[in-house]
Amino acid sequence: MSLPDTPAPPRFLLKNQEHVVLIDTEGGLCFLHPERYNALDPIRFPFPGVITNAVLLGPHHLVSTWVEREISLARLAVLDLREPLQDGIELPELRVAMELNQIDNHHVEGAVWSHVLDAEPLALCVYEQDLIFCTHHRGLYRVTSNSDEVWRRKSITWESLVELPDGDVIVSLFPKNDAIWAFSLGGGWAEIDAADGSIRRRGTLQFKSSVNQVWPGDGNEWLFGLSHNRMAWWIPDEDHLQMEIVQGPIQDAIFSEGNWLITGWRQDIVWNKSQFSVENSKPQSAPRAEIGTSVFDRDGHGHWVLDNRGQWTPFASKLD
Repeated sequence: MSLPDTPAPPRFLLKNQEHVVLIDTEGGLCFLHPERYNALDPIRFPFPGVITNAVLLGPHHLVSTWVEREISLARLAVLDLREPLQDGIELPELRVAMELNQIDNHHVEGAVWSHVLDAEPLALCVYEQDLIFCTHHRGLYRVTSNSDEVWRRKSITWESLVELPDGDVIVSLFPKNDAIWAFSLGGGWAEIDAADGSIRRRGTLQFKSSVNQVWPGDGNEWLFGLSHNRMAWWIPDEDHLQMEIVQGPIQDAIFSEGNWLITGWRQDIVWNKSQFSVENSKPQSAPRAEIGTSVFDRDGHGHWVLDNRGQWTPFASKLD
């Protein structure tokens, strides 16, 4: 069964058992039908600009961040998805409010809570219905859905990355069992105790590339999207790291039945662990007309890809 185009080019598409939320490239939000994926409402703009990070918190809440470097303003806000989305203040009005020192009078429209941040938010994840987030060179925080602080800790550093500009900037956070895993731009990694924010262990991976994004697999294994058109599969428990060349940046990946299903720069890729031991074996790939942005498992309909134009197509229909 085919799916309709999204009403605007997608930046994020978030899904749980209760909601499917489209976030477009301009910061607009709308709800999609959980099975047919058609838009249920017009696009609304609660935030005054592009949304930089977003996660679903519990069954009914969306956590998003917004950054406007032009006016040095960053916000973190929670929306209740059971309520209609609303249009908020626009950026020109916000600039005027900044000039009049009235910025505290304007928050994300319809938010359960909204906070001005003193540093750029870098990554978000959810752990046991709490939010974990980090800000640029300020630290990591765990807060409840009501915005009550559980813990905070200073920024993570790695001795081997001291000389690398922004090498310790966090790009991804993920929950794993009773820990939070953090990954940095320069290849640093850390396992953090989710209960108190203390660091259990840390290390660095020698990629010779910057880390753009990270995706979790089954157990304790990870896929890295790297600069210079590269990707890497890391299995810490087996002390194994393998890197491959791709034709452009990868945009999304999921782990399914021992395979990484990867989409990105006009190609879909299937990468299987069995290829680790085969000399000169390469991941299988299939071309696609546009840039894949998200991979989804459509229950009973296989895996599908949403591309940068907002169109859906089956994943990797013809593998090389």
